[in-house]
Amino acid sequence: MSQQKRRRSDRDENPPIWRSLPHHILFPMVGLFCGACAPVGAFVMQYWLADPILKTLWARHELQYNLLFYGYMGVGAVVTFVTFGFLLGSRSERQRLSNKSLQARVDELHLKSVTDSLTGAYTHGYLHEILEIEIQHALTNKAPLSVLILDIDDFKKINDTHGHLFGDRVIKESAETIKNNIRGDDILGRLGGDEFLVIMPRADSDTALQAAKRVLSGFAGRGKLATVSIGAATFLGQGKEGPEDLLTRADANLYEAKRDGKNRVSALVFPTKPLPRPPEAS
Repeated sequence: MSQQKRRRSDRDENPPIWRSLPHHILFPMVGLFCGACAPVGAFVMQYWLADPILKTLWARHELQYNLLFYGYMGVGAVVTFVTFGFLLGSRSERQRLSNKSLQARVDELHLKSVTDSLTGAYTHGYLHEILEIEIQHALTNKAPLSVLILDIDDFKKINDTHGHLFGDRVIKESAETIKNNIRGDDILGRLGGDEFLVIMPRADSDTALQAAKRVLSGFAGRGKLATVSIGAATFLGQGKEGPEDLLTRADANLYEAKRDGKNRVSALVFPTKPLPRPPEAS
């Protein structure tokens, strides 16, 4: 699944050529075929009704005496079917374009409803839906699933010192930095405030740790505008752990990273309930 849309099937991505043709072209082509088949059908029906003994002689005689009839039928049927196909196709094409425009609008509204307006990352509620689905996929496929919870260090101090507009800029640039340093199939969302969540399908703990280190390097390359602390947790695709359990472990690792000095990643395993939050993260 990409950041802004879920994967489509290969069939949707590579439709047959005839499906990509405008209907006012496709329908007349079908009409042309049907019209051309009309005289052939008439000839076959005449042959079936006559049931001649000398088949070749009958066919030669039929074409010799009724050639004008078959030609008239063919031209008339082709013109009629092509005209009808064009009229029907034009109407169908207008409806198809209208439906396509409506679907694009629906998709746009849906995207706005599940993404954060400032960062373009998925919203808190939609992230939980995605995480539940990905855990089910992990259980079905016996594949690992990792998450990263990222929190901007000393964000309250940044806001108080430089103002909320500057704080919004830091949040937006932080989202861009995270997105540029995770895999294409990873899902980035904003949990709220200055906290982000990355869902990483089929990623084991080593893969998650490498991604977290790339994110830290990405922030370092921005000239220390801000730094982040990261908590990582991995679900191995077995057991009864739910979304909240996985997030709780990642959350506990995040606060461990804060206690260790910030601007780092922690990927410890917390089998029990998480440690209390430090004052800055509350």
